[in-house]
This record gives sequence, structure tokens and C-alpha cells, in this order.
Amino acid sequence: MDITIGGLSSQQSGASSRSAQSYLPGQSDSEKTGNNGASAFAAATSVSLSSESAVRLSADNIVAAINESLQSTGLSIQGVDPNDFTPEAVADRILARVGDLIASNASSEAEAREIFDQASEGIQAGLEDAREILDGLGALNDEINDNISETEERLNEGLQSIEQRLTELFNSSASEEAAEAAAPERDEQVLQSQVTQTAQASQAYAEAGSNAQRNAPRYGTNG
Repeated sequence: MDITIGGLSSQQSGASSRSAQSYLPGQSDSEKTGNNGASAFAAATSVSLSSESAVRLSADNIVAAINESLQSTGLSIQGVDPNDFTPEAVADRILARVGDLIASNASSEAEAREIFDQASEGIQAGLEDAREILDGLGALNDEINDNISETEERLNEGLQSIEQRLTELFNSSASEEAAEAAAPERDEQVLQSQVTQTAQASQAYAEAGSNAQRNAPRYGTNG
């Protein structure tokens, strides 16, 4: 099932899981994740996150929310490439993971729709969570909000493309199945038509022969 968006597969990046503190600048990993986490988080209101850090946080929250939404299916997606966190790159990679997940695990339209719907719900929940976290950090300025909005717009456009592709795939499959089911009936109709045409031709030939015989001149008879 060819529905990958962005030309990427889920094996091209590793999982990513970070806390809100880990996005704060100027701190070591131990300070971000250790016993000083609470004070680091408290200090968040006095720092400004870079746009890249904000998009990274958004991406991680989206991936986490998608996986939470997919729990009932037993499936999950991996994180995005940590080296490129533009809105376009993040959206492409997340959509590629969703498309790959459907292509690898859905054997029917119902399964494909279930994965798609849950991934879509996760994406929206992740975006909302990211905005709430950034707002709580006091870092949701106009630039960062615009970047998140651009990521959201690209994700929604990509989801529409995936949904359209699913519709095309399964409508095409249904049409092919209907054509295959109708094939024997069409073959029988063609055969019946051929038999009828042959019978009609034979009858016409016989009638033509009879007429020719009746109209033939008869010699040796008195006028």
C-alpha cells in the first residue's frame, strides 16, 4: 500500500522522549533531568526558547500524543530526525511515520481508517499540549506560535492527502473486485449473443438456399 508522505520510513529516526525542562537553554543534561528539574522548570518563565527548541518540543509532544492515541492498536511511531526541526521537516517526518504505519499494518480499509483516525487525533492533541506547555513556560511568543501554526497547517494538509490516497486505493480495489465478480456474467452474455448470432446466420443461410432452389429454372417440362 503506497501511502507514504515525505518519502521517509519509520526506520530512519530513533525514538525521542523529553521533558519540558530539557528544552531550556544553558543547562547540562543532569540539570535538565536530575534533581534540579523542578528548579529548572520554575526558571522557565524567565528564559526564552529558540524557535527550533519550541518546534522540537512540539514534535515530541505530537509523537507522544499519537502513540498514546494508538495504544489500543498496539502500534507506535518513532521520533523525528533530531537534526532538522523546521515546521516543514517536522510535518513531513510525522506524516511519513503515519503513512508507513498504515502501509505496514493495515490489511483492510477498516484497519487503515482506524490507524489514520487515531493518529489524526493524536496529532491534534499533541499540538494542543505543546501550546499549553510553551504558554506555561512563558515562551509562546508570536514567532513560536507562528511556527506551530505552520506545522499544524502542513500536518493537516498532509492528513488530507493521506485520507484522499486511502479513498482512492480502496475505491480502486472495490471497483476491481466488482469487475471480477461481474466477469462470468459478462462472459455468459457474450456467449449467448454469439450463439444467437450463429443461429440467426444459419437460419438466414438456410432460407437463402431454399429460395434459390425454388427460383431455379426447370428443364424438360411442358409450358
